Amino acid sequence: MRPFPALLLAGLVCAGTAVGANDPDLPVATASGPVEVTADVERLRQTRARDGTVAAEFVAAGRVRAGEELHYTLRVRNPGVAPVRDVQVTKRLPFGVRYVDGSAVGPAIKAEFSADGGNRFGPARDLRIAAPGQPERPAEPRDYTHVRWILQRPLAPGATALLRFRAHFE
Repeated sequence: MRPFPALLLAGLVCAGTAVGANDPDLPVATASGPVEVTADVERLRQTRARDGTVAAEFVAAGRVRAGEELHYTLRVRNPGVAPVRDVQVTKRLPFGVRYVDGSAVGPAIKAEFSADGGNRFGPARDLRIAAPGQPERPAEPRDYTHVRWILQRPLAPGATALLRFRAHFE
């Protein structure tokens, strides 16, 4: 098992354009107005006390080993004075990180995925893989390269939406 340095991602500010597009590890956000996006990668650490009780806490992922589950949290905040509409946040899955089926959540969101490097997005049930020399097949979560959240309601001034998903490091 090789250790992998997980990233704690810095904040972004978006004013209606794609932000983070030049750095593949940063989420890309688009919206009708300004939004700030921050992201954290954590893992669940469990410790056993002498009395046998187990305590669990989320800690910064730091270094992770093959097979560990990662918990991604993206915070999308509207710093403006007006509601922001058409908010979309896209996160590329780093090399060796595999999405956990059904784990993309957030308030009033529509989750979409890409299995072709971010060229096309759609609901999981609609994704197909066409590998050279192979028949087309439905995409599986292990095939996903990107996760996208589309907020279905405007983000109010000062409000923050938490977008989350889980993944395994292979």
